[in-house]
Amino acid sequence: MDTKGIIIWIVFIIICAAIIFFSRKIKRETEEEGIETTGVISRIVDEGGIDAVDFRYYVIYRTMDGEEIEGMISNPASGLMEGQQVRIKYHPKYKQNARLI
Repeated sequence: MDTKGIIIWIVFIIICAAIIFFSRKIKRETEEEGIETTGVISRIVDEGGIDAVDFRYYVIYRTMDGEEIEGMISNPASGLMEGQQVRIKYHPKYKQNARLI
């Protein structure tokens, strides 16, 4: 492998590490400092295409300051249905990313 290929791999690994680090940081901060509330599953989107199953679950909820948010659930459970009420936790800094509790 030439120098250019090695540099591309190093950049790719650094980007992946940064994404993983940031995702874990958001999860940890939400678990430690998150605010619990009730939301409603607003939509379920199949982004997997023909050969794959990849659902995105969205929930609408109100923040403590009264703002209505539609955020994606970062830890969805099977069996969720649109219109279903769920207990979630969100971080005031990362409002668009809710977690089921």
